[in-house]
Amino acid sequence: MDVFLTSPWLPPEWIRAHGMTPRGLWAAKNFPPRATPLAAGVCAFAEAAIQFADAHTKDTVIFSTHCDQLRRGCDLAQLHGQRHAFLFNLPVTWQTTAAKEIFRAELERLGQFLRSLGGRIPYAKHLRHELELSAAARTQLLAAATANSPRDFAAAVAQFHRDGTASTPPPAVAPARQIPLALVGGPLFAPHWPLFDEIESAGGRVVLNATETGERSLCPAFDFAAHSSTDTPATPFDVLVHGYCDHLVDVFQRPNTRLYAWLKPRLAARQVRGIVLWHFTGCDLWRAEFQTLRETFGLPVLLLEAGAEPGLTPREQTRLQAFVETLERATPVLA
Repeated sequence: MDVFLTSPWLPPEWIRAHGMTPRGLWAAKNFPPRATPLAAGVCAFAEAAIQFADAHTKDTVIFSTHCDQLRRGCDLAQLHGQRHAFLFNLPVTWQTTAAKEIFRAELERLGQFLRSLGGRIPYAKHLRHELELSAAARTQLLAAATANSPRDFAAAVAQFHRDGTASTPPPAVAPARQIPLALVGGPLFAPHWPLFDEIESAGGRVVLNATETGERSLCPAFDFAAHSSTDTPATPFDVLVHGYCDHLVDVFQRPNTRLYAWLKPRLAARQVRGIVLWHFTGCDLWRAEFQTLRETFGLPVLLLEAGAEPGLTPREQTRLQAFVETLERATPVLA
């Protein structure tokens, strides 16, 4: 059975250990199902997730509480007849032992749900094998983050979230004289990848894809040695819990200082000159970070709003072009 995940913070390794096939919903080849007129304030990603769940009633869809609209989306999917929808409670706080215990309990509850659908018992050897495969794929992709073209890297990460494999294309030579930019924000899926081309047409280049489905989604790391003692080796389940709870990087966390700690060295190392803040309609969490990002890093920030249709509107294209032109006049460019 396919198990579709609405967030990269829902462990696909745990799904595979139960003998099922996890797939990032945003990376599915038929996502989003279709573009529809949205009510005011409705997130296009959440709306598409609900439509996807409605159309895949024989599959399982795991919703996450890291987004209020996705939380409500699970309720709607169940009301529409999706009997295999599951709501996973991601703890908002992360600095306490209680947060890890909540995450651990949710994994156990999810495991019971998967076994009720025919999943197998997740034996330690199976889980360890999945963690090792996942860690190797994540490491390979992270190593290629700056070598590939922005669009190729986005496609490679999407493939990982779709089937768990890492296949990185040959390194790409960046065109000369482009402004290095960071793309920060919520989910970015295939119909929106033309954004990379539009940024390059304007004279910029995304050197850091820090969207929810970009480089940040590869943060979970599994270190058996770090959580083992001389007398007590770490169990794969413990390593899984720590791998996500200790390395999750997102705006919904409180405090969200870990997001800024993750961004800071990467913005500096890649000589980023401006930030494009990508958010969906109704996502107050990301929209609220506009001023904080600008003040924290001292960089210009452009707010771009994602809609139901792929690509940017003419108005957004004009704003993007003006943003890059301003950076060209104000900062040196890469030779």
